[in-house]
Amino acid sequence: MKQQLVLTDKDLLAKGNDRYVFQHPQDSQLLIKIVIPDILKYKSKLREIYRDVKECKPKTSTDSLYIQKIEGLVETNRGVGQVIVKECDEHSAIAPTLYQLALNKELDANKLQKLNVFFDWFVTTGVIINSLHCKNIVYAWDSARQEYRFKVIDGFGDKTLFQLSKLSGVIRDKNKLKCLKRMLRDLNRLQQA
Repeated sequence: MKQQLVLTDKDLLAKGNDRYVFQHPQDSQLLIKIVIPDILKYKSKLREIYRDVKECKPKTSTDSLYIQKIEGLVETNRGVGQVIVKECDEHSAIAPTLYQLALNKELDANKLQKLNVFFDWFVTTGVIINSLHCKNIVYAWDSARQEYRFKVIDGFGDKTLFQLSKLSGVIRDKNKLKCLKRMLRDLNRLQQA
């Protein structure tokens, strides 16, 4: 029998709409995402975990600067988990989301300039991102380059049965613009609040 990684309530860091995020109990630089067992679309969301491992791969060296790194999958006492590198600030605390920055009125000119750089990358990348929200973009510290940048941490791959975004650049670009418009509308609302 395979040995399972044991996740406890004290390892739980966050609860999203469909996933729990746990601190990896053996490595402080990793997180484990687990699909919440009692959600309505459990099987569909579980498939997404497997799909993300395949889809969340940088196609260029620039892509690796703007997307989370998925290390793979692991068996846990709470189900299959996606092992990801934890995005942090320069003090090793979990990186704040764009949502948190906007809500706390912390989007200064420097951060907005970096956000525009992120958007420039987003509209040109070949990585398929189906869901871009203020809560799945973080402002993370890049210790190798000694600078902050915005990174996307969720929403990879095409969710449709027939993955048209892979086959058609026109469809992929149309979906990206739709995602970007929705995210900018939400960001504007947050900043107005």
